[in-house]
Amino acid sequence: MILLSPDAVEDVERLRLFLDQHSPVAAQRALASIWRAIERLEEFPDLGMQTEDAELRQIVVRFGASGYIVRYAVLAEARDILITRTAARPARRTSERSQ
Repeated sequence: MILLSPDAVEDVERLRLFLDQHSPVAAQRALASIWRAIERLEEFPDLGMQTEDAELRQIVVRFGASGYIVRYAVLAEARDILITRTAARPARRTSERSQ
């Protein structure tokens, strides 16, 4: 089961409001991409890379020139996925892409 922490809910709502101001269609597409990636975690909970916090993992959801980071924890007992945070990831500059 996928569970969202209160912080994750706030992050998603803040993202939706921000994107809606610029393009409601893009907001819908971005949130759909994020949710598809989150749903994959039910089947593949170890998909994400480990973070500096040993209990958290993260996945990067690419969208347009940038993407979004979803941090999560796998709850041991039921293998439930707790989404702890989502955040925008800035686009990389052209000079960074070639490295």
